[in-house]
Amino acid sequence: MRVLLYVFVETENIGKVINALSEGGISGFFLMEYKGLSPREWKGFLIEEDPEKAIKIVNDLARNAVMVGTVVSERRAKIIRRCIQERLSNCRYTIIEVPVEDIEVNFIE
Repeated sequence: MRVLLYVFVETENIGKVINALSEGGISGFFLMEYKGLSPREWKGFLIEEDPEKAIKIVNDLARNAVMVGTVVSERRAKIIRRCIQERLSNCRYTIIEVPVEDIEVNFIE
């Protein structure tokens, strides 16, 4: 079975993640930049319900981060996990694996 492997990491560590994915043998990936708060940073925190104030507070407190995704076999995912653990041993990161039932690609020439 294939899995969609997501790696969430702070922006300054994106090179380490991409190198670990390459070392693990991926054929491609996508990434998205975002601002995020960890559960520890968010726990017990209440914000203003005014949308503008809420967005400002979140933007002020959130960290710049990147989500990298790739679809790989379960075996390859284990290899990639080891590569990430080695390269990012002193960095914050989160890995999520989602089972992939089917993939359809429409190539247009």
